Amino acid sequence: MAGPEDDRLAVDLLIRGFQVSRTIRLVADLGIADRIAPDGKSSVADLAAASGVLAEPLLRAIRALAAFGIFRVDAGGMACHTPRSLLLRSDAPDSLHPSARFWTAAGSWRAWEALDAALHGRNPHQAAWGTSRFDYLRSHPDEARIFDAFMANFPDDRHAAIATAYDFTGVRLIADIGGGNGETLRRILALYPAAKGIVFDRADVVAAIPPEALAGGRITPRGGSFFDGVPAGANLYLLVRVLHDWPDEDATRILRSCRSGMAAEARLLVVEGLIEPDPSRGRPTEYLTDMQMMAMFGTARERTEAEFGRLLDEAGFALTRAVPTGSAVTILEAAPAP
Repeated sequence: MAGPEDDRLAVDLLIRGFQVSRTIRLVADLGIADRIAPDGKSSVADLAAASGVLAEPLLRAIRALAAFGIFRVDAGGMACHTPRSLLLRSDAPDSLHPSARFWTAAGSWRAWEALDAALHGRNPHQAAWGTSRFDYLRSHPDEARIFDAFMANFPDDRHAAIATAYDFTGVRLIADIGGGNGETLRRILALYPAAKGIVFDRADVVAAIPPEALAGGRITPRGGSFFDGVPAGANLYLLVRVLHDWPDEDATRILRSCRSGMAAEARLLVVEGLIEPDPSRGRPTEYLTDMQMMAMFGTARERTEAEFGRLLDEAGFALTRAVPTGSAVTILEAAPAP
């Protein structure tokens, strides 16, 4: 049974969690996990030389992570993998390498420094950077591509979970609205060869999708703003982790934009993590994601199923069913209201 000292240590480590995450980012930026063979060893001196950095501070960083089970390093400075450090390899299934680089990237990091702005009705990211989150990413393409990679490899493995949880049989054309680099579409189309897709996002986002990621021509990239309209003619529309980026009034605008482009028989899938009002019953990551939305956008947030239902109703949709997935996200299927 945990005692007061155990609780004190646990809370102390939570308070200092930023130190751990920033150190993980340090080695992820250098690709240290990729430089150590999965079943081999490397000297920290060799890793430092290959990375163009000094050996002694790199040793200190790897040693600190080893205290948390990420890498193993001996007294002679030889480093090897643990199950946790293998997750930081870029070629690992469900790699956490993009996550390690994203969460403490400059745009997010500085916004969290200004988190208290949200308590006074302001946008922390705007307070920190003097610009909106998406304008920031547009003007920082390197960080934007880290964000795209993170979304394509989100730790909840939602892309595969969506593709397997919902029956896309008979779907002719899927429009993934705010679809990033198209990872969700690629997973779906791999299982449903008769379907085609449109990935619709900001022009700079879709321009960065390489030709080989367009499923042999089955995916068409389209640039634009979902506030101005969405591609018409699809019989299924996706909004995957889009609405939580926006306050209620903007989320309703996005939904109405989708509604205006849809035929009566088309369907909309809103894919989100549903927050549990009782934190003792919810996933800790969902509450942290809710805080990330507050840091990035101020009034954007995670929502309950009932709250999404109200947004859909206001935008002219009827929520027809909720489909759980093997991930943290739920698929909310909606039909245009009569």
